[in-house]
Amino acid sequence: MGDTTRRKLTHYPAFSAPSAAVAYSGAPDLAHETEEVAKLARELEGPHRPEYYGPTTVAERRETALRTAALADRRWWQSRTEADAQLAEAAAYALQQYDRLHPEEVAGPIGPDSIEWDAPGGLRAYVRQEYLFWYSVPPGCGPCPPEDPCPWHAEHGTR
Repeated sequence: MGDTTRRKLTHYPAFSAPSAAVAYSGAPDLAHETEEVAKLARELEGPHRPEYYGPTTVAERRETALRTAALADRRWWQSRTEADAQLAEAAAYALQQYDRLHPEEVAGPIGPDSIEWDAPGGLRAYVRQEYLFWYSVPPGCGPCPPEDPCPWHAEHGTR
């Protein structure tokens, strides 16, 4: 008779999603970013939104969701607590669902519907991909066609 002990298999995304160290290397410190994201969230709606901002845009909502998810992921990487893991997964899931509704806002090369994100930790890997591209793509550099990428997209991939 064979061994009936079952091993728990741990699967990780089988693609080159950025590590937390890479994705967040240029990110502001957690305390400052927490304040900034809280301010962004307050200004999305209601009495805290300056009149001269105009109506809330999809890009503003997406930036707030992305930065909230990145903060939650960064907190988990520091604490490694179950509570922070659940918050990070929930925020990552919210970002992925938002991006499925607004694919034009996705910055990274692997879209939110890819099966790559289905592996354990995949949603947080999605956040790291999106944060890295959001934070590091040069201003004014939009999506490039694969056949003619700009220098930045040639080095980092295109969508």
